[in-house]
Amino acid sequence: MKTSLNFKAARTRLAIAAAIGGMLLAPTAWAQANGYPNKPVKLIVPFSAGGSVDAAARIVGQGLAQQLGQPVIIDNKPGADGSIATNEVIKSRPDGHTLLFATNTAILAVPTLRLKPPYDPLSALTPVGFWSRQSAFFLFMHPSVPANNLKELIGFAKANPGKLNYATGNSTGELAFVQMRRLAAMQVTKIPYKGEAPAVPDLLSGSVQIMLASTISLLTMAKEGKLKVLAVIGDKRNALAPEVPTFAEAGFSGITVIPWGGVFAPTGTPRDVIDRLSREMSVILRRPEVVKQLEQQGVSVQDSYPDPDEMKSFVSSQLDIWRRLVADEGIERE
Repeated sequence: MKTSLNFKAARTRLAIAAAIGGMLLAPTAWAQANGYPNKPVKLIVPFSAGGSVDAAARIVGQGLAQQLGQPVIIDNKPGADGSIATNEVIKSRPDGHTLLFATNTAILAVPTLRLKPPYDPLSALTPVGFWSRQSAFFLFMHPSVPANNLKELIGFAKANPGKLNYATGNSTGELAFVQMRRLAAMQVTKIPYKGEAPAVPDLLSGSVQIMLASTISLLTMAKEGKLKVLAVIGDKRNALAPEVPTFAEAGFSGITVIPWGGVFAPTGTPRDVIDRLSREMSVILRRPEVVKQLEQQGVSVQDSYPDPDEMKSFVSSQLDIWRRLVADEGIERE
């Protein structure tokens, strides 16, 4: 009798172990059995198809599809600094099947640079995770400026107040340069453009001499000697141009305007769904082949993977930085 009881107990333990092992080995089946995801997941991208952000979305989306066991549909909704795409996600059903693949523009620029912001990202969206802890943003300079590095550029600008112009083609580049200009006490003239592309011909001709830009093709022009690249924003070098130092390595610290990208869900999405998505993104972004593919798009994957609460704190701190700069600089809100 005693032997029979032990045998039954052992058999029960084996059954439990097998069940647990099945969940560990087949997370997709376990998740579907618990209701999520039960249909394709839509990843809304605030940029047109064919660009670097779209490419990054497709790389991450492919990984999510594998992890979730459901198709991931890339839905491009460009325009209005990302607010069109963001509003669509905010108004969607909060069940984890509609997500925003955003850059910091939609999350930071829209709330800080609009007189009547269409949304508050901290209350309308829930962070899932970063897909980029820092995206490519390089400081380009026309070779007519007698400087070979960042220190020499700052020295020349301070010795020749008002002589240099800098182009602004997007909010991130503009505010990062504002931060640099204020910290370095330089007097340079802002020339605004509606996007980076219209500024490129003037930068190449020397009509404007400086631009903080994310246009990757400018790196090719720098290799041809048409431009100089002095520094890259972030705490580590970018894989597209590993020879270019960070601002800190170039002897200049204090740039806290960081180009980044993240995935967000509408507020009200169940926490277990947010946590599941966050875990799966961490798995995807640790794959060497994914890291390499993203680096080819100028994306630096972070070394640590904050949970959604930590990411929300980061977004909040970035919003504070942007609001202070906009107010201190007297930038007109539209």
